[in-house]
Amino acid sequence: MAYINFKEEISAAKTQLEKRINNNVKIFGKLSESKDVYKEFNPNDRYSFKEHNNLVIGGGHPKKEDEFQEFKDEDIVCAKFVKCRFSNVKFSNCKFIGCYFEECELMGGGVVFQDCIFVKKDKDDKPNLNKEDNFSCEFNHCNIYAKFINCTLEFIIFNKCILKNTNFELSDMSNGIIYDSTLEMIIISDTNLSGTKIVSTYIEDLEFRDKYKTKLDEKTFIDKIKFRKRNRNEYEGIYTVYENIADKFNDNNLKNNFGEYYFLCRKVQRKTLKPMPKIASTLGLVSCGYGERPMYAVYFSLFVIALFSILYLIFGMKVNKEIITYDNINKFHNLRKMLTDYNESLNLSVGMFAGVGLNEAQPSPRSYMLSNIEMLIGVLMMGVGIGALVKKIVR
Repeated sequence: MAYINFKEEISAAKTQLEKRINNNVKIFGKLSESKDVYKEFNPNDRYSFKEHNNLVIGGGHPKKEDEFQEFKDEDIVCAKFVKCRFSNVKFSNCKFIGCYFEECELMGGGVVFQDCIFVKKDKDDKPNLNKEDNFSCEFNHCNIYAKFINCTLEFIIFNKCILKNTNFELSDMSNGIIYDSTLEMIIISDTNLSGTKIVSTYIEDLEFRDKYKTKLDEKTFIDKIKFRKRNRNEYEGIYTVYENIADKFNDNNLKNNFGEYYFLCRKVQRKTLKPMPKIASTLGLVSCGYGERPMYAVYFSLFVIALFSILYLIFGMKVNKEIITYDNINKFHNLRKMLTDYNESLNLSVGMFAGVGLNEAQPSPRSYMLSNIEMLIGVLMMGVGIGALVKKIVR
């Protein structure tokens, strides 16, 4: 049995996204009307409480990072940027409170956000003890080429976005949601991903480059990646992504989550293997789910028992000194006798597989090799099944 119920997690994430969007709309409308914010914010007059269409900030040909236009110590509150272009821009120590980025392009030379805040957690209404607004920013239908350094990205929403060559470094992205998006060449370094949900998102390349540790917890959820190209390069990229995710859960001592993504990694990796390694990998999958699905051992064992019980009928078995074989199609016409004989062959197969000995039926000389093979498989499967089960119990 899997530890992660992907259907339930996806449903919960969608509900959470809907509630968060509604919460943002409600607070945005209220603040836009009252323009009453905490004293800690000093709204920028040019951008705050306004909608900006087709605005170009920065622009020009791609430049080096040290040549970017810099915005410093600016508070941008309840602003909407619609079809705007950001390029060659650096925001330092800025606060984006309840901002919407709709169909925006953060491209060209890229955009740097350093020491920026994208959420307002404190609640304005009284009483506000132990209550939080969690008023976050939203990126919808955006193309993003950016770097987030030491930023507070709690409750951030990336919806239907393309994030390419984007880095998250030393940032707090807890409880963020990335939904129905594409991630290409993403590097995450020492970032808090507690409670982060990545749902219905195509991940082409995801890498963790930690000096300390990127934090994940039991609520962190990354959805399965659906194939688009179905070629070798895609399979290799996706199984590497799963491998990196599994290793990061393992680093956070979340062994159950590690096991799930390790299982997905091995399943995709199997598609890239040459024939002989692929056969070995397939046996590992169907026999025990690479050690992550103990029930697979039960299913595989039942299949082996059923298969060999049929083979004993075909190659022959000895019952009461009589050799019974079903090597002629005419013998299948007597259904009652066939069921009686199959009961004997099934009993023989169970005995051979479990190594508990024989009853009345025994292999015929033609079936000795079959019985030897089944006994060997039975011994191996008992070890494999018990090993996989014990590993799950220990976790």
